[in-house]
Amino acid sequence: MEATDHLKASLVAAIALANTFGSPWRQGRAAQEPTVTAVQDVLRLTTNQAVEVDLAAYAPGAKQLYDALGRLPAGDVDPAVEVVNELLRSTKAAPQLTRHEDAPWHLHFGDPAEVTGWIAEFATATAMLLGSQDVHRLRRCEATRCEDLFLDATRNRTQRFCSTACQNRTKVAAHRARSA
Repeated sequence: MEATDHLKASLVAAIALANTFGSPWRQGRAAQEPTVTAVQDVLRLTTNQAVEVDLAAYAPGAKQLYDALGRLPAGDVDPAVEVVNELLRSTKAAPQLTRHEDAPWHLHFGDPAEVTGWIAEFATATAMLLGSQDVHRLRRCEATRCEDLFLDATRNRTQRFCSTACQNRTKVAAHRARSA
């Protein structure tokens, strides 16, 4: 396990949580209301612990994350930084080492037993992205009717879609347009 694996997982989870609460269109369909299961699935990206979820408590922070992250594909870094800095202040993000049962020590930026702890961790991961050379790797899906954000993990930085479903839908639509 690399030292940054937990941070990478937190950033992926931050993007997933932001999409869950903020994206109006997801993979060609109008986004559904977030569910407890969807948020638990996001949190499982960073922990194996069962986490109680209060949707109303996660919504404001997740929407702020979507707002901040959604500005990056257009290059609006400064306004995104303002939103993330406000999240860091409001959650009182402070680093601390935590260990769960047999897991090794790892870094959290708030109490992982509380919603603000998760939002603090995700805001910190987003802040680290904003302060890195990889900020341009955050993209918005280019598929029609998909507003999901994703982190381009390809070597040549050419990923255009958040998922193979969006890529396939786009290719099928292009084929049908050529064939018509």
